Amino acid sequence: MTGHDPAAARDSYRPRIPLICPRCGHEQRVVPGGPERAIKVVHLATGREACEPEDLAKAPDNGL
Repeated sequence: MTGHDPAAARDSYRPRIPLICPRCGHEQRVVPGGPERAIKVVHLATGREACEPEDLAKAPDNGL
């Protein structure tokens, strides 16, 4: 075997759909979990799960 992983090669050129926070509209990413840690979704700019208060103040009111 040459170590070639067809699934990894396929994923390397596949366009990624960004995760967008439904509360503030900023981009997010998934932080993988492990045996001692749950999977988290964090804001890309801050690395935190919570929205920044100033971002929430600028978010459009969608009635939720």
